[in-house]
Amino acid sequence: MIRIGVIGGDKREEVLIDNLAQQGFTFKVLKKNALDTKAVKYFNDLKEVISDVDAVLAPMSSTDHEGYLKSTFDNRSIKLDRNFFSLLDPQKPFIIGIARPSIKKELEFAGINYIELARQADLAILNAIPTAEGAIKIAIEETDYTLYNSRTLVFGLGKVGLTLAWRLRMLGAESYAVTRDRKAAARGKDLGIKMFAYEELNGIISDMNILFNTVPVRIISKEIISLLKKDSVIIDLASAPGGTDFTEAEKAGIKAILALGLPGKIAPVTAGKILADILPGLLSDL
Repeated sequence: MIRIGVIGGDKREEVLIDNLAQQGFTFKVLKKNALDTKAVKYFNDLKEVISDVDAVLAPMSSTDHEGYLKSTFDNRSIKLDRNFFSLLDPQKPFIIGIARPSIKKELEFAGINYIELARQADLAILNAIPTAEGAIKIAIEETDYTLYNSRTLVFGLGKVGLTLAWRLRMLGAESYAVTRDRKAAARGKDLGIKMFAYEELNGIISDMNILFNTVPVRIISKEIISLLKKDSVIIDLASAPGGTDFTEAEKAGIKAILALGLPGKIAPVTAGKILADILPGLLSDL
C-alpha cells in the first residue's frame, strides 16, 4: 500500500486521488474542513501531511516565479524553499509538474529524489490531446470565421504541434506547419500537413489566418508579426513567457494569446485520469 502526501492541486489532483484511492493507494491531503474517507485523510498541518508517507505530491500547475505553489485546495500560501525541503525525507520522491531552476537547486541541495511529471514522455503524449483540443477551442472563440478553409500555421511539430496540426486538417483547415526536425516534417507530410522551412515563412505568412506556436523560444518575431493580416490570431502554447513578441503584436493590433496549462483548464477530469494512469508506474519501485 503506497501512501502519498498531497500538498496542493486543483480538479486534476482531485480526480487522481479519487482514481488511485480505488486502486488501494492512501492519501494524506493538506486541506481543512474536509470529510475523511478510509483511503483519504485530510489535515490542516503541513508537517503532518508530508511525514510518514512514501511520496509527496505537489500540484501539476507547479509554482510561480517566487516558488509559491500556484494551486492549493484551500488557497493557502506555500513556498517551496529550503525550509520546506528540510522537512522532507530525502529517500522519498517529491513529485511536481515542473521544477523551476530555483526549486531544482534546493531539491539537489537537500539531496531529494524528485520527479517532474510534465517531463515524462508518456504523460506529454497523452496531454497533447487536451492541449490541442483546448487550442482549437480558443481559436473558435477568438475568431469570427470557421476553421474550415482557414489557413492555420503551427510552429514546431513536437507532440503537441503534430497532434494539433493533424486535428486542424481533420476539421477542414488548410493546415501548415514549420519545423527544423526532419523526421517530424516527414511525419507531417504523411498526415497531409503542408510543410514549410523557416526560410520560406516570409513568403507565406501574410496568407495565414491563425498561428499556433509550440516552440519555447522567441519565434514569432516583430518581422513575422508585421506581415500578418490584421484579423489574424496568434495562440501561443509554449511554456511562459511563450515564443511570441507579445509587445509587438499589441502594437500591431494583432490578437495574441498565451494559452498555458490547457489540460487542467479545458479537460481537468481527463487530465486527472491521465495522471492517475501514469503515477503508479513512476512509484512502482517503492
